[in-house]
Amino acid sequence: MIIRAIKKNGLGAKIGLQVGDDLIKINQHPIGDLIDYRFYASDPILHLEVRRNGLTLNFEVELSPTATLGLEFDEFKYRTCANKCIFCFIDQNPPGLRPSLYFKDEDYRLSFLYGNYVTLTNVQQADLDRIVAQRLSPLYVSVHATEWEVRRVLLGINKPDHLLEKLRYLAEHRIEIHAQVVLCPGINDREQLEKTIFDLSELFPAVQSVVVVPVGLTKHRAHLPLLKPVGIEDARLVLYQIGKLQQIFRARFSSHFVYPADEFFLQTGQPIPSADYYDGYPQIEDGVGMVRLLLENLPKVRRRLPKKLPRPTKITLVTGMLAGDLLEQAVIPLLQPIENLEVQLVRVPNHFFGKQVTVVGLLTGQDIWAALKTEEENNPVLLPKKCLNYDGLFLDDWTVADLAAKLQRPIVLVDDYFTNLPKILKTDL
Repeated sequence: MIIRAIKKNGLGAKIGLQVGDDLIKINQHPIGDLIDYRFYASDPILHLEVRRNGLTLNFEVELSPTATLGLEFDEFKYRTCANKCIFCFIDQNPPGLRPSLYFKDEDYRLSFLYGNYVTLTNVQQADLDRIVAQRLSPLYVSVHATEWEVRRVLLGINKPDHLLEKLRYLAEHRIEIHAQVVLCPGINDREQLEKTIFDLSELFPAVQSVVVVPVGLTKHRAHLPLLKPVGIEDARLVLYQIGKLQQIFRARFSSHFVYPADEFFLQTGQPIPSADYYDGYPQIEDGVGMVRLLLENLPKVRRRLPKKLPRPTKITLVTGMLAGDLLEQAVIPLLQPIENLEVQLVRVPNHFFGKQVTVVGLLTGQDIWAALKTEEENNPVLLPKKCLNYDGLFLDDWTVADLAAKLQRPIVLVDDYFTNLPKILKTDL
């Protein structure tokens, strides 16, 4: 735990800690990562053991309720994944991307800190004990199947990983868990899906929710197992099956417990359920309930929209193939009454990963450019922020500036629920 920065007025600076110091222990507890630090640095009196230039130094400090040491550390090393999941999206990336897109993390600490999904295959009893002792809750677990033979096929593992035993131990110690199933037709659907969901329901309320998402398949699957995509009939069956199970769980738990991803509704054209259906959106970052939350937010957006723009203006709204009809029906009518505004909706096919990939978050800069390059326009392009990572990069390493330069058109970023759309129309065009 190397200190890389110290707040000027923090207690760490006042007691003499320095950038480059290696924090070894707090109150005799070894400090191996950021979670250890946060957990043990919350005590009112701290005894710190630090290594500096080969010497061991000791510091003592008393913390007031609002004081902190004010330390920042180098990023800790993540555990990597040793599974060989037959549907792993990282294995379906084309060559030549930035190295981070090929890194497979499998670290329960990232699940706690950032909501990453982990399978727990590499978790041992010592890890479970630490999770319990430090109350690392909630955790997000990719289950996929509870039947061993099915898990063996899906995860590409040779020895039983005793997942249900691990989950049961965490449940007994009141660790909150949210589970995910990536649905692969013909492997973990139908009876296997029902078994998995019922097995997990036995651990309620520790297992708070289960979501079912469709397998994502790109065109870059050479030398990978042949998998069937989720077709419309598969999606209809999943919605019917989950609907029947929800009736059982609603009566038993006062919660729907299991939820299908939004893609199933969009793919089949079935109505998006009401907000009550999602019981507080426990796994919204996995695409479960985002459409409903968007629809709930649009009336608030409408009230803030201008009635008229000062001059005739045209905008191009970009989306993926999956959400095109939704935006056509829900967002475009919101904008049409605005005087002096013309709106064009462009659905961008995904050539980079293949046309089976239809979600907007996996659009690349080059595919957006290809969809717009033939237009003789110079009006602004409204682009979903979801296409970019935290560094402002598309998956193909293009930046917004790259795309704007290639198109010779301004690019304006729109957030997930269009909450910044009124500001864009009033000030950014």
